[in-house]
Amino acid sequence: MTTLKVTVEDEKADQLKELLWGIAFVKNVEAEQSTVESVAREPKISYARLKKILASVKDKDLFKDIEDPSEWQRQIRKEWDRDL
Repeated sequence: MTTLKVTVEDEKADQLKELLWGIAFVKNVEAEQSTVESVAREPKISYARLKKILASVKDKDLFKDIEDPSEWQRQIRKEWDRDL
């Protein structure tokens, strides 16, 4: 047998457990709360990734084509609302 470890937000844990119990070949589902240490470490990793991404795009003019930011946002939202 193989054991898989999955990390999910606390609010979603019950939903995932229900889903897993519904799968015929799943033999056991156990929940383990994260320690404060691992939760405290997470933002540092995310922060470091964000800093790296920002540094990589720092000198690029990513939004130079946008003349009116409000209108640009309206157009983006229209694309999201369209029926597919």
